[in-house]
Amino acid sequence: MKVIRPNFEKRGGLIVVVVQDTKRQILMVAYTDEAGYLETLKTGNAVYFSTSRNKRWMKGEESGDVQKVKAILVDCDGDAIIYFVEQQGEGACHTKAMSCFYREVLVGAKIMDAPKAGEKEELPLIEVDVHEDILRGHETYL
Repeated sequence: MKVIRPNFEKRGGLIVVVVQDTKRQILMVAYTDEAGYLETLKTGNAVYFSTSRNKRWMKGEESGDVQKVKAILVDCDGDAIIYFVEQQGEGACHTKAMSCFYREVLVGAKIMDAPKAGEKEELPLIEVDVHEDILRGHETYL
């Protein structure tokens, strides 16, 4: 079957992958290379490229938290894709949160449980004036 080949050359061999569950909750953002993309298409399991470990990996190969890919979209200039997945196991995040986006920026609080979040996930709080639309949105969207 013919499929779109994203533009892997544009960003040095990697493309951004936004991962959403089938209910459209964003679970994580990752990268993949062409081999990982092709493996994902062939197996139906999400395969990524770890920039910190400099290697390809299938989501869940160590944790058991596999992502079954149900659909893939590509953006307008071909350097980012969305995987719509059925998340299996405890969650998408290495902290065991369902989503890697488990913290709210304005108050620095967790909005969902992240049982394995530790010291290396801690981020500093900074003092900054925040636009009123963001302050209102905070209450609306969370």
